[in-house]
This record gives sequence, C-alpha cells and structure tokens, in this order.
Amino acid sequence: MQERPLPRPGSPELSILPSEAHKLLYRYLYDRRDNPPTMREIRAFVAERLGEAPSQTDRRVRDLRDHFDVRTVLFGGEHRYKLMGWSQTKKDGSRRALSQRTRAQVLSPQRCAQCGHSPLGHGVVLVVDHKVPREWGGTDDIDNLQPLCEECNAGKKAFYATYDKYGDAIQAAAMHPEPHGRIGELLKAFRGDWVPSDLIGVVASMQQYQEDWQKRLRELRLLGWTISSRRSKDPGTGRVHAWYRVEIWKQWPPGSIRAEVARLDPSNKRKNRD
Repeated sequence: MQERPLPRPGSPELSILPSEAHKLLYRYLYDRRDNPPTMREIRAFVAERLGEAPSQTDRRVRDLRDHFDVRTVLFGGEHRYKLMGWSQTKKDGSRRALSQRTRAQVLSPQRCAQCGHSPLGHGVVLVVDHKVPREWGGTDDIDNLQPLCEECNAGKKAFYATYDKYGDAIQAAAMHPEPHGRIGELLKAFRGDWVPSDLIGVVASMQQYQEDWQKRLRELRLLGWTISSRRSKDPGTGRVHAWYRVEIWKQWPPGSIRAEVARLDPSNKRKNRD
C-alpha cells in the first residue's frame, strides 16, 4: 500500500494543527527535510519569528508528533529532527491497537521479561510492553515488544517518566546498533550533564539486554573518551546512586565498535603474546 504523501505547507490538510505557530514549525521542518535541523536551530528559528521560549517550542514539536513522524536522527555527530511522514498517532494521542496475533506472539513466553513471574506460578497478569516507549519513538515492531507483569510495567512507566525531558536524546541513542554506541550517544546527548546509572543501564539494554553494561561504559575509555563519575548514598534506603558524564569524546571507529575495543584492550594483547 502506497504511503500517504506529506502535505505541502499551506495545504488544507494542515488544518489539523492547533495553531499558526505549529504550521510555521511544520513548514520549517518540511523545507529542511534534506538537511534536518538540530533542536538549537529549531528554537532559534521560532524565537526569531515568534519570540517564543524554548520550552514552548519543545512542546510544539511534541504536538506535531501527534500527527506526523518527526524522527530524531544522528547526522554529522548531532541529533537532528527529520520530518519523515504521517504518524501512526491519532489526534487524541492514542495509537492503533496491536493485533490479537501480535499480542499472542508477545505474550507466548508466559513469563514477565523483567521479574520472571508467570500467571500460573505467581498469579500475575501479563501485558504487552514497548521496550522503547512510544513517546520516545518506539515502534510496534515485534522486536520492540515484550511481556511484562502489571506491577513491573507500572514501575517501568514511573521510572521512564522521570526522564521524559530527555526523550529525544534517549530515542536517538537507542537507535545505535551496538551497546557501546547506545551508551556513548546517550552521554553525548546530555552535553556534559550528569546521567544516572539507571538510565544508562536501560538504554544500553534497549535492543539486547546487557548484564555488564558498566564494562561497556569503561571500555569507551579505550577509544579515547574521558568519562567522570560521582556517587552518593541515599540515607533512607542505603542504596548508592551513581552518575556519569562525558568530558571528552571521539568519533566512532569505522566498522564494529566492539572489534575496535577488543583490538585496543591490553588484556587481549597479553593473551595473544601468551
């Protein structure tokens, strides 16, 4: 089936947008499809035309995603916003329901992917969860779906909501095919701000679970990255929280990051000499 073409700026189809400011933003993204802008460029454009605060512009980008697929892509080492096509999101913010066949396929393991509890053994109710949330660009593809019990699903939603303001950065980082890349792109996207270890662990495992994501993080230093860390103890729970930030980062090597890390790892060189 042929995809519905994007409407041209000024088209009556854009009457679905809530304001002229949204239509102006749409025109800008439409004209920049071949050279997608960064959020900094988007904010500067809207501020020049409308005198709008950055927070308002960010909200308008989210509003556009109710109707159009505005995807965060990594281009030239920066996160850019590319207008791809119509979104699967309806105006009321709901999505098309998953088919019964897809739901049955996702739930077929009969076990929560997070806690391991099952309906028969523990009396839990399983639901279909999006590994990368829809709000962060996650799709309904089977690879992005997993079974979670209702308790784990609620906890995950509460945890992810804490980082909604970084949704675009997380979405872009999650698209990298290698765990080193997902971790590195997340650190870069925070632009020197501290990134909580819990979030790094989640993003590192978004395409494939990483039991030892901390090792992948340390291995970035072999590529010339400078990463600092800090820790603090929660007086209430006694739990130690860790944060990381990147101070110096390098371009990714051509080919496999994992292969380049293995080549540079001094422990591997010692094994080869032995």
